[in-house]
Amino acid sequence: MISLFECALLLLDRIRTDERFPDIEWARSGLDDDPTGPHPVSGLPLYFGARKCPQPVTRVRWLHAGADGARFEWIRDRVDPVFHVPNRHVCRFLVTGLSLPAPFSPEAAEVVTHLPAGIVETLDNALLQDSELGFLQCLEADRSLTVESITRGMIGPLWSAVCAPAQIVQIFHNDPGAALLHLPLDCTLREPGPSIADDPLAPLYGTGTELEPAVSRLRARLPYRVLRRRRAFLRGARCTLEALKDLFPGLSVIPVDTGES
Repeated sequence: MISLFECALLLLDRIRTDERFPDIEWARSGLDDDPTGPHPVSGLPLYFGARKCPQPVTRVRWLHAGADGARFEWIRDRVDPVFHVPNRHVCRFLVTGLSLPAPFSPEAAEVVTHLPAGIVETLDNALLQDSELGFLQCLEADRSLTVESITRGMIGPLWSAVCAPAQIVQIFHNDPGAALLHLPLDCTLREPGPSIADDPLAPLYGTGTELEPAVSRLRARLPYRVLRRRRAFLRGARCTLEALKDLFPGLSVIPVDTGES
């Protein structure tokens, strides 16, 4: 049977992700067979700030300049300091009052240097948490900044017999070779409409539940909406899949064939 570390890499290889999740090769670069074992929170052999932890990668793209201002896309891959998993924030925002170079000029290639230092600092700090909290933090920033959307996609945690919430760890003890890799995604959009909480595991992580009445009023007043979802890849027996479905009926679990006999 393949090791838990090898299983994590195999599940990563099977992910057909999109631009809202971290780059797979970047995420793999920090996963190393470590004698300390998987992190107790993430289940991955990845420790924030430790040796071989991949460094944050930030890219800024200039999307459009018009009468209402200049639109940018900010993409950052980093290891989350709380969950110890790879994550990606994608933020689209509008800045007014900027003097910008002509598109496609050599100066435009370094577009981040044209952003006011205060806006860069705001985004650096705001994009350290889930999309809604980051969005609300940006509301207190310079008025020239208007955040239109923030998305956070995470690779992990990896549940197994050595790392799973106490409420369900017995499921994995009954199937010691099983592993479940989560792909949670949350997105905050600056537009009216219903918020969707399609993440049955959010209560386990205290996500989307605190201050809910006050937050609901704030969402309606601004307005903005939040979309949360989670899918997961499972290496394990059929009984493990059925047990997880029984406990979390709304969780999208995708079985993965590891090729083991």
